[in-house]
Amino acid sequence: MEQTLNPLFASMLALLSPVAHAELAVFEPSTPAFYGTAAERSANNQLYYLGEARFNHGVTVPFYGVTAENPADGDGERLLKDFKKCDQNSCTFNFTLTAEHAKQLKLLAFPSTGLTLVPRQWTDVEAAVGANGTGSALITSKDQKQSITLYDSSFCVGCGLRPATLFFPELLEQSLENEFGGEHDPKKLIQLVHPSKDVAFFSYDNPKLGLKTHGVAKYTDKEDTFNYRVSHVTLGKSLSPLTTPILNFYRFSH
Repeated sequence: MEQTLNPLFASMLALLSPVAHAELAVFEPSTPAFYGTAAERSANNQLYYLGEARFNHGVTVPFYGVTAENPADGDGERLLKDFKKCDQNSCTFNFTLTAEHAKQLKLLAFPSTGLTLVPRQWTDVEAAVGANGTGSALITSKDQKQSITLYDSSFCVGCGLRPATLFFPELLEQSLENEFGGEHDPKKLIQLVHPSKDVAFFSYDNPKLGLKTHGVAKYTDKEDTFNYRVSHVTLGKSLSPLTTPILNFYRFSH
């Protein structure tokens, strides 16, 4: 049976792959958007309070698990709930947050895409999990102009290798050889820093919003397994100081 792409995955990949069917796509900044209605998101992406996540020096933030629609047929569970309530042996992270930043943040756990810190007042969320394990999530401000996106390719090689070429050009030859295509930035819109071979911090301007997007991308390439994960963070001036702790925690936890 032919598989169709979950619309939220399509929008996440569009964020990275503006020319979806070209062998070598040219990067253009785009703005993520919810696919489902508010009612659909409320039904599929429910938030459960898990307790307080504990960080170094006694700093805590509220911790929530987010459900996603189960892509598997016939297992009796409509929603995935890949989380459990905190106890004295869990929800502790060897990561430093300042008390001032912690006051403005909460921690979310998503199926497939894992953990991310987000502004505490944000409540608009959409998340999806594919039958092949790929995961995506979008969290936005109330006006949907500010956002955080997450994507994890799981064990789907083509789902990860193609978008990874944008931030890791050394992977382009491998991706083209396997007929996955690739992406590049001939206009030099993206500023890239590689603290290590498999990690990239990036930033670019989003003219439609008048805001700057920052992000971190990582990949793992071992034997026949390739995994790619990435987060984009687009915040306005008042929340921009949260960008660094959000991205550093994403790198730490992924």
